[in-house]
Amino acid sequence: SVGFAASKIVSVTVEVSEATSEATITITGPAEVWFGVGLGASSMCLHPQADECPSGGPYAIIVSGSSVTEHKLDQHAPGVQLARSVHVKSIAVQGGERTVVVTRPLKGLTQRHFTFNPKADKLDFISAHGVSLVFAKHNLHDSSTLNFVSVDQPTCICRAGIQGKINGAGFPYPGPCAGQPTGDLAFEHNPTCSVQTYSGGLRCCIHGNYLLDTDQEPPEEYQEYHMKFRFYFEEYVPGPKPSHQNLLRLYWTTEAFAGEYDIVPCLPGTPTQDCIQVITSRWKIRDLLRDCTLRSDSSCTGVGSTDASKTAGVKLIYAGPHCHAPSCLSMELYNADTGRLICHMEPAVGQSNNTYDEKGFVALPPCLWGSLKEGLLEPELLSLDTELLSIKRNNNTVGHYGEMASWQMRGTLVPRAGDAGQAEQAAALAPSKR
Repeated sequence: SVGFAASKIVSVTVEVSEATSEATITITGPAEVWFGVGLGASSMCLHPQADECPSGGPYAIIVSGSSVTEHKLDQHAPGVQLARSVHVKSIAVQGGERTVVVTRPLKGLTQRHFTFNPKADKLDFISAHGVSLVFAKHNLHDSSTLNFVSVDQPTCICRAGIQGKINGAGFPYPGPCAGQPTGDLAFEHNPTCSVQTYSGGLRCCIHGNYLLDTDQEPPEEYQEYHMKFRFYFEEYVPGPKPSHQNLLRLYWTTEAFAGEYDIVPCLPGTPTQDCIQVITSRWKIRDLLRDCTLRSDSSCTGVGSTDASKTAGVKLIYAGPHCHAPSCLSMELYNADTGRLICHMEPAVGQSNNTYDEKGFVALPPCLWGSLKEGLLEPELLSLDTELLSIKRNNNTVGHYGEMASWQMRGTLVPRAGDAGQAEQAAALAPSKR
């Protein structure tokens, strides 16, 4: 199949061959500056989760003069250069434009390299160019989509909805919201689920952009705010039994992949105590895990972590609900298989000048597990197939955009007893020396 697309930055053609298991990529851009394309993404965050980007940016091919390199981008950062998998067939300059033709295997060389799906009918990509031949911060950027057609075969063409962009970034198509029981937003037709109904939120607040009317100038004033942090630590004792274990990062959003959602105002005249908007999400423990080596990416949970023959499950040590006070009323996490409440959180509003009760500050108390001698409940082993249920409640007397309902969690991976990979996993979980 062959796909072609032109953005305001570059033009791209991709030919995918199942017969040779190879892709031929042709990229044309300005000759005097670097340019590049990031594959399989509509922004510099590959898998955005609320306001975080744990998986970083997409795989990219960067052209700088006669140099062609491959990179794993980071969010708004150049990321790291990858091992070479492309073969440069030609580079030509004509009329102020540079055209590069490269080939590479369909399957990515590593987990960080992009893998082509020969059955796909489209491919999202981002593009950018700089101000010189030195690969650095981009000057212009854009997002677009390659649409593939079969060669020497009939191709079905079907229009299945409206696509669009916000701030130059492609809006997820057909939409970012998951269906039930994973999430409620699509079922409820929350405005954040469609580019046709999106009214405001994170996608309008990309760094450096101002959301103003055409006759308004960007304000010169700066908003100043203060944040307070407390750091607690214990000294690490190495052995023979290490005093600490690394905690895996486990993350889920009740808004289920949308990353945000609208608080829709209740009907006028409804008593405030009755204005409550509720959303839920259901998922399994294995959905929190990503089977790749811990040292390669912060979102990885270890090789074999999703394999029930190697991994017994997870023990939660920390569950930190994230929502936007003061309209956030509560967040709850349940073991849906047993109905048992795992964590309940209500925002705590400071009432005095005392430590931990400072007036004007709002805390979202996390749930913690540990040892009984420390006054904590022992963590429960949750198998890979344990289903979790999140329930989020907001007061919706007044509507607003960009609300979140995420669970920022940490836990330990529990290997199967006697598994040959147990020592390897334990070593991977041990704190690294710095």
